[in-house]
Amino acid sequence: MTPPLRGIVLAGGRSSRLGGRHKPAIRVDGVPIVARAIAALREAGAEPLVVGEARSVPGGVPVVREDPPFAGPLAAVAAGLGALTPAPDGVILLLGGDMPFVTAATLARLAALAAVAAGGAAYAEGGDGRAQPLCAAWDEAVLRARLATIGDPANLPLRVLHETLDPARVHVPARELLDVDTPDDLREASRAPSACNMPPDRLE
Repeated sequence: MTPPLRGIVLAGGRSSRLGGRHKPAIRVDGVPIVARAIAALREAGAEPLVVGEARSVPGGVPVVREDPPFAGPLAAVAAGLGALTPAPDGVILLLGGDMPFVTAATLARLAALAAVAAGGAAYAEGGDGRAQPLCAAWDEAVLRARLATIGDPANLPLRVLHETLDPARVHVPARELLDVDTPDDLREASRAPSACNMPPDRLE
């Protein structure tokens, strides 16, 4: 039997560097970024859940909120995991809701590696060698145990998840890890050719 594969999309945050504009709802090639992320997860075989705002989230996808709101990405991960029925043999994909070009192939590679990695986690990395914790996969039991050890996740940096761990890494094109944080990022995303082969009406 195939282990359960679920995806948590982080779609909260204040988007302060974009003047408060809700980043996941921004359209790239006519499709909201959060919808593109959900489509990639589904194509990889993962059941998606969104933590944050429901704006532009396709119908039928559950949405929960971190407590308190805007308590940071670690709190969002904890809220998402808390909303899922535990599956001790499962794998969890973590994906930023402001990353329009992550592919299903990358997500599938991360999930497969996390299931067998010694530390129970696999992170994507681009050409600069930096790991991206919001394009990552975790053995679900390992992720739940680490969150339990951390305790209250509010306002803690996401790096505490892996401070004592060396996650396995999957090298991906830098374009896949583009996150839309600033107006310059948005201009770059708008110029980039789409990585998504699905038509917009399949994504919303």
